Amino acid sequence: MTEVRATQSAEAGAGSGAGPDADIPASVQAAVPEPAAPPPPPPTSLPRKRRSYLPHSFLGFLFALVLGFAALVAALGLTGTSIRMPVWVVAEVETRLNRSVDGMLPEGALSLGGIEIGFDADWVPRLRLDDLRVQNAAGKPLLTLPETGITFDLDSLLEGAVRPRNLRISGARVDLRRDAEGRFDLALGSGQLGAQIDGIPALFDLVDAAFALPVLSRLQSIEADALALSLRDDRSRRTWEVGDGRLRLENRARDIRAELGISMLGASGQPAQAVLTIISDKTATEARITATVDQVAAVDIADQAPLLAALRVLDAPISGRLAATLGAEGITALDASLTLGKGALRPTQAAAPVPFDRATLELVYDPDRGRMKLTTLNVESPSLRIKAVGQSYLQSADGTYLTGPLGSRLPQAFATQIHVSEAMVDPAGLFEKPVRFSEGAIDLRLRLDPFKIDIGQISLIESGHRLSAKGTVGAGDDGWTAAVDSALDEITTDNLLQLWPVSLVPNTRKWLAENVLQGRLSDVRSALRVQPGKPTRLQMGYDFSKTEVRFIRTLPPIVRASGYATIEGQTYTMVLSKGVVTPPLGGDIDMAGSVFSVLDITRKPAQAEVRLKTRSTLTAALSILDEPPFRFLTKANRPVEIGEGQATLDAVLRFPLIPRIMPGDVSFAVNGRVAGFSSAQLVRDKLVTAPDLSVSADPKGLRIAGQGAVGRVPFGVTFWQPFGPDAAGKARIEGTAELSPLTVSEFNLGLPEAMVRGTGQAQVTIELPKGAAPRLSLVSDLNRISMAIPGTGWSKAADVQGRLAVSAVLSQPPVVDSITLDAPGLAASGSISLRGDGGLDVARFGSVSLGDWFAGGVEITGRGAGKAVSVALTGGAVDIRKMDTGTGTGTGGDGGAGADIPITARLDEVRISDDLRLTGFAGRFTPRGGFNGSFDGLVNGIAAVTGTVVPSANGAAVRIRSENAGAVLDSAGVFASARGGTLDMLLTPAGPPGVYAGSATITRVRVANAPVLAELLSAVSVVGLLEQLNGEGLLFNEAVGDFTVTPGAVQISRASAVGASLGVSMAGVYGTTSKEMHLQGVVSPLYLLNGIGSFLTKRGEGFFGFNYEVNGDASGASVSVNPLSILTPGRFRELFRSPPPRLGDNGG
Repeated sequence: MTEVRATQSAEAGAGSGAGPDADIPASVQAAVPEPAAPPPPPPTSLPRKRRSYLPHSFLGFLFALVLGFAALVAALGLTGTSIRMPVWVVAEVETRLNRSVDGMLPEGALSLGGIEIGFDADWVPRLRLDDLRVQNAAGKPLLTLPETGITFDLDSLLEGAVRPRNLRISGARVDLRRDAEGRFDLALGSGQLGAQIDGIPALFDLVDAAFALPVLSRLQSIEADALALSLRDDRSRRTWEVGDGRLRLENRARDIRAELGISMLGASGQPAQAVLTIISDKTATEARITATVDQVAAVDIADQAPLLAALRVLDAPISGRLAATLGAEGITALDASLTLGKGALRPTQAAAPVPFDRATLELVYDPDRGRMKLTTLNVESPSLRIKAVGQSYLQSADGTYLTGPLGSRLPQAFATQIHVSEAMVDPAGLFEKPVRFSEGAIDLRLRLDPFKIDIGQISLIESGHRLSAKGTVGAGDDGWTAAVDSALDEITTDNLLQLWPVSLVPNTRKWLAENVLQGRLSDVRSALRVQPGKPTRLQMGYDFSKTEVRFIRTLPPIVRASGYATIEGQTYTMVLSKGVVTPPLGGDIDMAGSVFSVLDITRKPAQAEVRLKTRSTLTAALSILDEPPFRFLTKANRPVEIGEGQATLDAVLRFPLIPRIMPGDVSFAVNGRVAGFSSAQLVRDKLVTAPDLSVSADPKGLRIAGQGAVGRVPFGVTFWQPFGPDAAGKARIEGTAELSPLTVSEFNLGLPEAMVRGTGQAQVTIELPKGAAPRLSLVSDLNRISMAIPGTGWSKAADVQGRLAVSAVLSQPPVVDSITLDAPGLAASGSISLRGDGGLDVARFGSVSLGDWFAGGVEITGRGAGKAVSVALTGGAVDIRKMDTGTGTGTGGDGGAGADIPITARLDEVRISDDLRLTGFAGRFTPRGGFNGSFDGLVNGIAAVTGTVVPSANGAAVRIRSENAGAVLDSAGVFASARGGTLDMLLTPAGPPGVYAGSATITRVRVANAPVLAELLSAVSVVGLLEQLNGEGLLFNEAVGDFTVTPGAVQISRASAVGASLGVSMAGVYGTTSKEMHLQGVVSPLYLLNGIGSFLTKRGEGFFGFNYEVNGDASGASVSVNPLSILTPGRFRELFRSPPPRLGDNGG
């Protein structure tokens, strides 16, 4: 195995020039010497070029000696052996040899180590020179030829001339140095020989001149083996060492042909071979070169052939053929067909290699245009396959195009145009699957030092869609750099993902793969920036249309979407200009204006932010919130279809880009409006409407608020639905509701129209527990509401505040389990149940305080639509003295249904005065036409009475009847001695509270054991009547009277009692509280006869009678009688008595 060593030359410069043969590998140029000056142009008739002549006297001497050994030669020819010449022969040959080359080596010398002579099988003489050396003046070897064999031309010998036919050299060493200008210095051995050689044509001119010498005119070939070559290249600053070289130089009639074969270590240390064939036309300074290489490193070829300098960035073996024509000024033509084996693009050691499996390159160089025509450019690898043709123009460092033979010029850049007929990009792990293009064009400029590709354009076409790019790609000591901008006119989302490297912002790419489902993208723009030691930056933008997108996998996708998307810095943003989502309910949701973004695509996991702008029905909006992973309404046990309306929402969602998103991973905030809301589901049999509602939602809950109406009743509401594991059944509605007659009418409460006037507000809270009926809480200050209870005298002005508190279960039917009403003059608490049709069933108030005249229980019962309620007093007490029941016309005097409220009463007590009350009171009343009705009860709990109530000017007038007048008078504390009789009494309010004008009629009452009457009868000496009084009692057929009842006293204006045996008149004052009496009147005995003249007197007085007075406490009153009054009949008795006592008198 021959060893090749290529090292950096410490002395070499960085020259950029090139000679005309700069395209020829050094291994070829090292094989031949180069004359000091080019030969003159050849003649047209193919004359032999003769530029210099070598003296040959030493050859004549040499062969003279040979002839002296003729006999010996014959013996050698027969035996095939050779004879080594003695030293003196060697010395003589050396001397003559130095004398013959004295002109060529004026300061040098030749030396010989030995000479052997023999004949071959054809009797052709041969000569072997051992250790032939060329030395300089100092004795330093310039050329060492260990073994040189010469075979002579037999015909020339027969003609008497000694001319060599073949020359064979073994073990020679040739050193070449190419300077920065591309010129070669030829060193044979270890020193320099002769002047610089300007190129291969000059070298072959020198060889041609040598072959033109008569002594070499029969020389047919020169062969060398075990050839050691050394090339130090100042251009590339490298040194090559090649051993075991093989050279054959043929002198043919029209040309000289040289073939150099070398073996070396190629790329990756693999064996490599190169065979260089040069044919030089003897009639022109021109050479045709053919090089066949096998597994030669690309950098070795690139460093020797400037036209192929671009191959220097490849680490790969090359096999193939190159053919070139070289003139005096350099390459005038070149074509090559090269195959690159498995390798990589690696401009610098720091740049990560870009591998490939195989590449094919065929090119033709046109020096007149400075153009290399790329007839074939194929690259094959698992990651890249490309078929292309193109052309490349050579440029200098300043961008000037290089035309004509290069000479000493070296191309510093290649302006290249490539037409792609097929391309597939599939780097392992880079793309999801191969990216294919069927056509394309690339314009670029390749700079070699430093490595940089300026991409003017890349235009790749597939299925009518165009991918274009421009920018720069470079490699330096730190690695790759890139600044590439690309654009696509249109592409599908699938194809975009094929172009998106898998490892480039992988989480964002994965999200796009999973959520940008299908559609077309247009005007796709990207900017890739790669800097060593920094994260790769990708900026991208594209428009999309007819695309299907989803933000969260479990939500319905956005269809028919259009908009644009960008990646800027570390943020990915997608903006929708059109698109709809179709949830399970409610129809399409318009998503135009929504934005999806990944705030930091480098974060792991990346965090996404979605800013939604939606326009849809309310049902559709709520339906989205009830989709996984949210399920907010389902978890809250709420239906999605709560009403109709148009919702316009702005929402912000944030969540990580992870495979499975849980509800707790999503933070969100929703704000918006609902226009034209209506719902028949919220309130049974009522349409809830609202022209405009605000909507907000976050992880804590959903809030809907605004002004609307329930039926015709205005209502301001806030609906709050909390979210979370503990939120089920905790929804509530808060707001304000109108309280007005319209409310009473709309909700069919059955209250009288006159009961509620004006318009007020109530604070309403409705709790919505899961699995149970909603619970209502209502509170109002009753401001701006006037209220009245017909027939009771109670009312509240609009500017007077109170408090209404209601707690209800909105079941079917609803139940008001607590209602409290507090207002000046009224306090009530109880519960209400409603009918199945929504009307009032029963309102039970266990505690009612109405002014200071009623305290007890009340039941209000609904009687159906259009009818007033009925009221039942179910206990407690009424103080009739303080009761204001209205005037005679009454509040319901219009006869309307609003005053037609049946009232039934079962009271513990009805207080008429301080000492007079009815217990066990039962009555039936109505305020229609004024408070009226009938009742029954017990006077002071003893005597049963019945009565009626009728309206009067100052309130309700009461008519009391009893079949036991005596018991009534006794229980009332008025007169305890009466027995039996019937009572008919009328009490009419006289104006001031507790003052009544009364009249009473008692028939067939018997008086017994009446102390005052007994004393009176005793005083008038009516013994029989006294005995009767103390016995079975006196019978009065009729007793009548007119009186005024006041708190604490009764003023008797006129009263009389008449019977067959006695007549009594009475007037005065009786203190019902003090039990004092101040009475006066007339006692008429034998009234049956005496009463005949009563027409001349007052009722109950006879023609004759006694005046009397009763004063003092009822238990011990004093009775005085004027006996003389009997003598003054009729009205004349008034002369003997003073006016009766009255309330307010000193005596009353």
